[in-house]
Amino acid sequence: MKRLNLFGAASLTLAIAVAVVMLQGCGGEVRKEPTLSIEETFRTSLHATRMGKATWYSKANGGFETLTNIPISQLPCQKCHGGTKADGTRIDPATYQPDCADCHLSPGSSVSDQTCLKCHARQAREMQFYSDVHREKGFGCMSCHTLEDVHGDGKQYASWLDPGAVKVKCETCHPKVKSNPAHDIHNRSLDCVACHTKSVVSCYNCHFQSEVQADRKRPHTLMRDYLFLLRRKETGKIYTGTIMTLNYNDKTFLAVAPYRAHTITADALKCEECHDNAAVREYNQTGKIEVAKWDANAKRVVNKKGVIPVPPDWQTAFQLDFVDYIGDVAAPTTDPTKWVFLKTGADGKQMLYAEPLTAQQMQKLSQPYRSP
Repeated sequence: MKRLNLFGAASLTLAIAVAVVMLQGCGGEVRKEPTLSIEETFRTSLHATRMGKATWYSKANGGFETLTNIPISQLPCQKCHGGTKADGTRIDPATYQPDCADCHLSPGSSVSDQTCLKCHARQAREMQFYSDVHREKGFGCMSCHTLEDVHGDGKQYASWLDPGAVKVKCETCHPKVKSNPAHDIHNRSLDCVACHTKSVVSCYNCHFQSEVQADRKRPHTLMRDYLFLLRRKETGKIYTGTIMTLNYNDKTFLAVAPYRAHTITADALKCEECHDNAAVREYNQTGKIEVAKWDANAKRVVNKKGVIPVPPDWQTAFQLDFVDYIGDVAAPTTDPTKWVFLKTGADGKQMLYAEPLTAQQMQKLSQPYRSP
């Protein structure tokens, strides 16, 4: 038995020696993969570069800059933060630069969900209106998001939608999909979120004059109880989507994007919530889908509820009413009586990281189904 142990130790020593030789370079030194510190990776992270904003806004990508002709460097967008550092210190937008103190009280200290939600206001809105199966089980932001999601991985990404920018996926914790009629039909062509998302929440008709002239975010209203279905370019699968809308000097803009809401349900949508639903029937009958409609009596825009497919001709099929704000743009609060109807239709349209549904997929959605 003792000889066997000595033989095993000798073999291990030899294996290590061989591995070292294989790793040696011409100079006889062991080649090592460079490791980056958190400080180094953070400098290329989306939290530090704010590239997502610039990517969507830029004229080069068909963004809102095509209508404003104002470079993002002249806007306060890249300096945006939730008011204070983690310790409560007020932020001066004129000199602000993202750093560790944005989120950490001290280097390496844990970060609360409330700190994340100071900037991620859309997720805070989702929590306000909807439950989530993960939150109900006590999950927090960092239960799913990796340190690389937050601190970066050393690569610079143009958006969180870039492949690899956000590591978390449903399959990380749910590697096997339970067999049932719905999964067996849709598993290859639909992402999990397409059926297990309760709703998307987004602002509507942001008044860009307020942003430019007074650094005030002034959306007209909040869209909820809806979600779009489109195809995500990264996978080709049907995915949930959202829209972003703005107006500036009587010019209007619509951007369409994939989006993963934090309103996940254990029970999936019913078949009839997607197949042959109101939006699908409207499109088949009129060739249009009224996504957002001005209510003259209520003096506000009301969004269509439920699942809304993004058809191949979405640029002409989508009908959206826009409004303008005639109140004081410098006022810290918004007077709801100062919104007036502006026009129907977007002057500029943009879709990134996504493709509309195909004609064949629209045809399948037109067929009524019963829940298995």
